[in-house]
Amino acid sequence: MTKKSLQSVWDHFRQIHGVTVRAIERIPDDKLDARPIPNMRSVKELVDHIYVYVRGVPPAILKGELVREDCPTHVDELKTTRDLVAYATESFRIADKAIAQMTDAQIGETIPTFFGKDFQGGALIRVVLDEHLHHRGQLYAFLRAIGVEPPFLWSFDENAPEYQPRAMMI
Repeated sequence: MTKKSLQSVWDHFRQIHGVTVRAIERIPDDKLDARPIPNMRSVKELVDHIYVYVRGVPPAILKGELVREDCPTHVDELKTTRDLVAYATESFRIADKAIAQMTDAQIGETIPTFFGKDFQGGALIRVVLDEHLHHRGQLYAFLRAIGVEPPFLWSFDENAPEYQPRAMMI
């Protein structure tokens, strides 16, 4: 992966994140601790998990190492739906800032991780996206289980302006 291809992938993720934020906004405050699917995370634990790697991995790529401390939980700080939205938004901002600073060398560098496997920086970004989408699917199931209709997956044009599709560059 190059910086140019990363920018394209990240721009698509920016739009995905916008839909995820809209899904989070639909969570009623009184359902944050609900466990609509037995033996799985609570709703707020799931949202925390969705953004732990978004917030932790890109800055770790910049420093050349991903340690467990780069991805701490923030679940105890999340008391309201508004807190979840702020956490998701701040997590994306942190990641976006790191992505903007990445060089081709950092993207191609092999990064030691606490996962027990080393990855190239660009591959770690793909892990972040896979992890986000996998758990967003769980969030959609949770929303439906608590009687809330999630937003359409590809309704990017309904996102807040900063997460909407940009004009195509030709």
